[in-house]
Amino acid sequence: MSHQDAAVSTARAWVLLALAAVLVGGCRGRVQSTSAPVAETRVGVVDLQVVTRAHPRWQQLDAVVKQLQDVQAQLALLPPAPAMPEADVRRALDEEARRLQGELDKELAFLKQDGDRRLQAFADELRSEQVAKIQQVRRELEAQGDQEIMARRDELRAQLRAAEQQIRDEYRYPLLNLRLRAEVAGLTSEEEAKQLQQQVQALQDEREQRLAAQADETQKTFTEFQKIKEDEVNAKLKAAQDAMQVEAQRRLLTRQQQVQAELRQAAAALDETFRARLERRRKELLAAAERQPSGRQGTYVESLGERNRRLRGELVSLQEQRARLEDSILAEVKIEVAAIAQDRKLDVVLTRLVANVAGIDITTDVIQKLKR
Repeated sequence: MSHQDAAVSTARAWVLLALAAVLVGGCRGRVQSTSAPVAETRVGVVDLQVVTRAHPRWQQLDAVVKQLQDVQAQLALLPPAPAMPEADVRRALDEEARRLQGELDKELAFLKQDGDRRLQAFADELRSEQVAKIQQVRRELEAQGDQEIMARRDELRAQLRAAEQQIRDEYRYPLLNLRLRAEVAGLTSEEEAKQLQQQVQALQDEREQRLAAQADETQKTFTEFQKIKEDEVNAKLKAAQDAMQVEAQRRLLTRQQQVQAELRQAAAALDETFRARLERRRKELLAAAERQPSGRQGTYVESLGERNRRLRGELVSLQEQRARLEDSILAEVKIEVAAIAQDRKLDVVLTRLVANVAGIDITTDVIQKLKR
């Protein structure tokens, strides 16, 4: 049960007890004692709680009691004192926050652009450095390759000269024999001279073919070696480029992470500055509001006094209204109980709140009379 219900029950109990005293007192002219009645005494019993709740104006009384309790509760509680001008402070803080946020956004945008610029400059520097390194590696590889190719060329030339000399040596004696044959033995006929010349030409042609074949083979060997060396140089250059590219990407990523970390740190510092400035501004606004004249406090005191006077007036009015309703309900119940007691020849009427005595229950009769 709530405090309000308990208060209502208490009020109603006082009403019923008062009514019980009235009813018992009204029957004393016929019965001198409220002790257990003798056999010839006719006793009536009425449930005052049921009767009063059934009265047509019970709901009106109950509503008045609740209004009275509500007014008493309002008097017991003071309204909150006037707060600082929160709306004005909040509005000023919002404006300051928007202004500071705009400055913060501009500063962050500048820091981001500066970070992007520094990162782009670093990337350009890496590319220039990579190009220079690649060119240096290319020059070194090409120089080494050229050196090996030249050495191989000289080696092949020496081998070619040796092979050519060997081939010429192979054909020197056969050709010399043919010439000596012509010079020493002499030629008997023109036909024999022609045949001898053909043999010499054949040996010379064969020698030249072998020399040409040896030269071609040597050139082919040199070309293949040169191609192999060029491929090796290109492969080493490609590997060097890939390694440099990986290293450049690693360094660029490291610098990017560093720039981002610096940006986050700067953003955190700016945010802290932003919050500190906003808090300082809030304190300034509150201090300025506190330094204002205490007109709001005086208005609060005046309004509080006016409120209390109004509530006390309502309280007195409700108390008077409750008293009138209680008196009228008691009077009507007393009249109806007395009338029924007279009609039913009752010597005494008891309430169940006073004693639990067996008797004639006239509660329903009283309720019916009250509702007519």
